[in-house]
Amino acid sequence: MKNYYFVLGISMYASEAEIKRAYRKLALQFHPDKNTSQQAEIIIKEINEAYEVLGDPLRKAAYDQMLRGTTTEVKTPPAHRDPRYRPKARQRGSLRPTRREEILAMMAAHLRYAIFVSRLTLLFSIVLIADYSLPQTQTTEQIRSHYEDGRSTLKIVLSDGRSVTVNRLAALKISRETQLIIYRSALFSIPMSLEEEHTHNRIPIEISIYGNFIFWPIILLATSLMGTFYWKGVEFRFNVAIVNAILFILTIVFLQVHKF
Repeated sequence: MKNYYFVLGISMYASEAEIKRAYRKLALQFHPDKNTSQQAEIIIKEINEAYEVLGDPLRKAAYDQMLRGTTTEVKTPPAHRDPRYRPKARQRGSLRPTRREEILAMMAAHLRYAIFVSRLTLLFSIVLIADYSLPQTQTTEQIRSHYEDGRSTLKIVLSDGRSVTVNRLAALKISRETQLIIYRSALFSIPMSLEEEHTHNRIPIEISIYGNFIFWPIILLATSLMGTFYWKGVEFRFNVAIVNAILFILTIVFLQVHKF
């Protein structure tokens, strides 16, 4: 049995106005005049079929009882014009929704929150782009010490006790006695590069969310756009919202780790 609530992207407890609003929105989106794909023709048929049932209070009540697996009063159907017609018996197991249908119904009921998460992460991605693009701030610090942090990295300890990890070969060109100009992002103060005050030798900070991990904000931006604007069904947008939430949390962690 089809889950018509899933087709319209609404919850089982949606009001009559919400059902009509969802139907009009989807009918307009997949109307043949605006969407000429073959998939749209199939979807619009399912949308119309779902609204024929959910838009009729009596048919909706009977359909809801079938979804819940409860019994209803058996009414004798009107006689068919063809005396040879015999209605097919319903299978008893088909009255109860499957586990997948229950999950899809839950997703449809909470879809608005999933879309809100995707919009929130999209806004956060725009803020990251602004942070990366705006003019950087500058501060001057004295080098206190430096030591190898790995085969290809060097950790520089500044006079205030904070440290930054940079490429070892590039950092060895910096004198220990010199002062460094530190360039940070405008909003989150993420270190972007170091510059020696006298020689103006500039070293990019690669181990940073705006360095080697720049792909992370890009992925977050792409998935946020898909969750916000790309219609691919309730299950797709719900799962994308979960991915966006995970990426958002990890991005916050990266921002704190790479901030000094």
